Amino acid sequence: MKRQPERLTNAQFIAPAASFGIYLQHVNVHYSLHWHEFYELCFVLQGSGRNVVNGTEYALERGSLFLLTPADFHEIFPLPNEPMVLYNFVFSGELLEEALLSLMFQQMALYMADMKEQFAEIEAEFKLIAKEEKYAEPGHRRMIQGALERILMYLYRAYGKQHQAGNASKEMGALHEAIQRSLVYIHHHFREPLRLEDAAREAGLSPNYFSQSFRELTGTPFQTYLQHLRLTFAKSLLAAADFPVTDICYASGFNTLTHFERAFKTKFGRSPRHFRKGIEDA
Repeated sequence: MKRQPERLTNAQFIAPAASFGIYLQHVNVHYSLHWHEFYELCFVLQGSGRNVVNGTEYALERGSLFLLTPADFHEIFPLPNEPMVLYNFVFSGELLEEALLSLMFQQMALYMADMKEQFAEIEAEFKLIAKEEKYAEPGHRRMIQGALERILMYLYRAYGKQHQAGNASKEMGALHEAIQRSLVYIHHHFREPLRLEDAAREAGLSPNYFSQSFRELTGTPFQTYLQHLRLTFAKSLLAAADFPVTDICYASGFNTLTHFERAFKTKFGRSPRHFRKGIEDA
């Protein structure tokens, strides 16, 4: 029977006076399904396993580098007799510069890439982060932020090459800078009570002008775009966990069960319960 995802909080993993934490983990057991309030950047130093993110399975091996956002849920399995050792850097969004946020999160994508060719460089950056956190000398936060940005740029470039994501990035890169900022915000907060006014404020635009510009630049009305994110998330959660449908409704950002069920059936052709039953019977 599937277990319900555990919510990991900033208070559990990030010191109150900091906005980050780094851990060297030995993964020799199944890390059950969970999500978190923070970003999580992981780099596999040795061993092999599986990473199931938002219901999709990915292979992990030496050199695997991946980034999870607060909108993701996942679980990790080591392969038999191949325990993994990995760096796990957790951090809050305030550690990311706006320009980097806009570059990396123009689209919904799981950033995961094989970094064997850059293994030494990536490992050195994680070691630098661990050292700076341990000794906390003057300027350590800036040093850590610099190392994080370099790792993320390695990941962004490798992802584009390995997944041939260049076309999507170029298309999104043509969007107005203000709409890009709002998209980053929407992708990370779609499970919350998010209004058009909130997204418009993030873009620095009036609600009416934002609504018009968003539709022109994305080809989709704001509410349609938001509902797509919520329904896609709900579908993945239905497949991965045994949360009651009502809980998944609210966890995905819907206000009423009736609206959720109607919207889900319209988009996927089946009610949430029938969708789950089809998976269980398969």
